[in-house]
Amino acid sequence: MRCGDWSKSKMFGFKKKKKTKKEKNSFIGFVLLEKPVWDRKKLVQDLLEDWEIDISKEEISVDDEFKDIILAQIGKMQLAISFIPSPVPNEEAEYYASINYMWKDAVEITKKHTAQIMIVVLGDEKVLEMGKLFTKASASCLKQHGALAIYSDGAVYEPRFYIDFSTMMKNDELPLFNWIWFGVYQDETQRGVYTYGMKKFGKDEMEVYVTSQTVDLNKVRDFMVSMVGYVLEYDVELKDGETIGFSAEQKLAITKSKGIALDGQTLKIEYGEE
Repeated sequence: MRCGDWSKSKMFGFKKKKKTKKEKNSFIGFVLLEKPVWDRKKLVQDLLEDWEIDISKEEISVDDEFKDIILAQIGKMQLAISFIPSPVPNEEAEYYASINYMWKDAVEITKKHTAQIMIVVLGDEKVLEMGKLFTKASASCLKQHGALAIYSDGAVYEPRFYIDFSTMMKNDELPLFNWIWFGVYQDETQRGVYTYGMKKFGKDEMEVYVTSQTVDLNKVRDFMVSMVGYVLEYDVELKDGETIGFSAEQKLAITKSKGIALDGQTLKIEYGEE
């Protein structure tokens, strides 16, 4: 599975978002562990080898009492990694694992976790840079012995899936599948794909629906991935009543209204097969 090649295309009918006063952003996730143990030294080494992030130089000293916490200042960002010797409460992770249509054994495997590593990124850096740091740290945490999954933003991901998509950053591509959950929804009258996770980037969630039962939802998802790529890469603001397209002739309607698969207001994008 690979996201659409939006980086080499042109998008028509969008406006770049005006710069506003910076807001403090944050990213948070939980790597689920089979056993209540972690290897702090391995994690520090993996961050260095995988991403050239040298925590040993940036880590804030803490007492032995806090040996299960890593705190580091990286530019304008604060990275916190904490080992927690207990599972995610209230079977929350198991619930969201059940939604992952791309991982058949998600629930069964998630149920096995007895501990977790919490990853948090805070700061005043550009939100995409914060997202990249979060994904790098999370991918390295997933290399811990007994790592079963990562739970973040209402989705539970398989380790290999998450790690593989994180490597896109080494080619200066955005790891969209690590940041945004592309959910599938269908009822008696329509089928489609929605996003979950755009809000942390200051964007509206999006939904794309079709009424035909013959349209391949994989293609609808690829279309949505391309749309998300443009919005995030170019800081695009999509507005109700406007149109957007992948060619000068294509004009796809944008409507903001009550969400179908999601609570609150979402942007409905007309589906274009081009």
